[in-house]
Amino acid sequence: MYKHYGVGMEEEENTQSKKVQTFFIKMNPVAKGRPRFTKQGRTYTPKKTKDAMEVIANHIKERREEVIEKPQPIALYCKFMCKRPVSMGKGDRILKTTKPDIDNYIKLVMDACNMSGVWEDDSQVVEVLGQKWYCADYTEPQIQIQISRL
Repeated sequence: MYKHYGVGMEEEENTQSKKVQTFFIKMNPVAKGRPRFTKQGRTYTPKKTKDAMEVIANHIKERREEVIEKPQPIALYCKFMCKRPVSMGKGDRILKTTKPDIDNYIKLVMDACNMSGVWEDDSQVVEVLGQKWYCADYTEPQIQIQISRL
């Protein structure tokens, strides 16, 4: 998915092969919602956020190849292909510069990866790249996730 990202940025040659896990989740991307408060002062996660996190976590858990244990550093690359608004008409994919912010999409993916157990702890993630797009009119919305050992 991002096979050329970071090429040439290495300071030294690493002899250990890099293990890459890639996941494609057919769903419209959802940004992590802010915690909500009840009248009694309790906090809760919005249902839309919780449901999306479970879908992503289950998908990864069923398809992951391994659990990446500490202290192994990890790179996370995400591409969010959002549903194209009707007002945009037909056409190819185009970068999405509207809300929600990319960091909220990434937070949801990282939380789902924690739930799925693909890595031991999200503190292992040392590199992140995220892109958000409106998908082409002939493709379906999806989330593409690539997790690489560094």
